[in-house]
Amino acid sequence: KTGEQIKEVLMLFFMMHAAHLIAVILWIGGLFFVTGIMLPMVIKTPDALQKVLTFQRVEHRFAPVAKWFNIVTGVTGFAMVYLMGWHNLYFTKAGVALTFMTGVWVFWFVMLVGLEPIVIRKMLEKMAREGDKMDIDGIFRKVKKLHWFMVAISLAAAVAGAIVAHGGFLH
Repeated sequence: KTGEQIKEVLMLFFMMHAAHLIAVILWIGGLFFVTGIMLPMVIKTPDALQKVLTFQRVEHRFAPVAKWFNIVTGVTGFAMVYLMGWHNLYFTKAGVALTFMTGVWVFWFVMLVGLEPIVIRKMLEKMAREGDKMDIDGIFRKVKKLHWFMVAISLAAAVAGAIVAHGGFLH
């Protein structure tokens, strides 16, 4: 490649990296807001139906935004892998961070595009209809634990990304 072509590839990489970082920051920030602020508030709400309705209102607004962040993160992440020729690092010792980040992204993609519309919405609708017959508090405690797990793996993936961005693991 010529010097000009290398500059073009690097410029595209830096643009993808910036978009990737912004999407990841907003996505994890939103997840932390839901997990650390909204869920504890919902759990402390005394009325079971109000818990479900409050969570449902926030979830219905945040889920589409989270899907877009996931899509932008995936497109920019895979573009960077392609531009830098890192695809051959998947499932190798040198590519452990890259493989981990991609695995976390796939987990989120499945959650947001597959499970969320099918499982979560149906569960919330059932809770709204039959809440008096269900352990709403127990369900929200489990949801909170799951969300803290998702925050942890998302932050771990972000740390892996920082290590890769600064040249770690790719040697």
